[in-house]
Amino acid sequence: MNHKSLGDRTMLFVFYAAIGLFSLMCVIPMWIALMASFTNELELIRNGYSLWIGNFDLTAYRLIFTGTGSVYRAYGVTIITTILGVILTVFLTSSFAYPLSVKSLKYRNKLAFFCYVTMVFNGGLVPTYILTTRFLHLQNSIWVLIIPAALNGFNVFLMKNYFSTLPEALAESAKIDGASEIYIYFKIILPLSMPILATIGLFAAIGYWNEWFRVLLFINDQQLFTLQFLIMRLQQQAEFLNSSLSAAARAALGGEMVPTIGIRVATAMVSIGPIILLYPFLQKYFIKGLTIGAVKG
Repeated sequence: MNHKSLGDRTMLFVFYAAIGLFSLMCVIPMWIALMASFTNELELIRNGYSLWIGNFDLTAYRLIFTGTGSVYRAYGVTIITTILGVILTVFLTSSFAYPLSVKSLKYRNKLAFFCYVTMVFNGGLVPTYILTTRFLHLQNSIWVLIIPAALNGFNVFLMKNYFSTLPEALAESAKIDGASEIYIYFKIILPLSMPILATIGLFAAIGYWNEWFRVLLFINDQQLFTLQFLIMRLQQQAEFLNSSLSAAARAALGGEMVPTIGIRVATAMVSIGPIILLYPFLQKYFIKGLTIGAVKG
């Protein structure tokens, strides 16, 4: 039997204590926000945030889910942009990264350098805005939330490093049997690359789910507001919510003040649900994709 020494047990205790403390630091703010979302607005104003519900109240959730369709629309836009964005990101990133991992490709170092430059420099906010609105005409379109974020240099190099760990003999054997590069890419490389595909997909999903800045720049149509932008707008302009409430929602208030604090935290709780449930399903691929991709440079 393998007995641990006193030093090993001490180190394990320190590690578990550190992990436990870090976990509490992550969970407690979320718990406080959850409790605040079920607490009466006046109770929050008088006593502030608490670990427990002071005066149970569902007004904030009733206002979100009854009387206004803005949250439902924002949910739909966010889900659509996340799904389409993840698919496009995984496809473009893998199709760019795989040729860079093939040593026989001519100019692959120059292409890799070009990709690296985009990680360090960019055109700036004004040229990006002009390009998007005057030349690509993507403003007030759902594609402005998807296409610009579909490809970035960091993801390309992360995926290229993973492809470089795959045995070259697999591709060479397929070529001897007459397989084309497209066949090798789709039938051999991608099925062996699920960890890195899941990792890049998770990165992309988080990015698309939390998108609000491009909405601020390029979207004026309220039908295309994302969930995070709606939350940001609620936080900055409480009067915006007052102006968008329907008669049914106002009646639900009973003539009392609008619970702006409760709506902020309740909307935040509603918005994090789907994306936080995604991680456990991808965790095994996520960790493997990061560690294997980091072995070779």
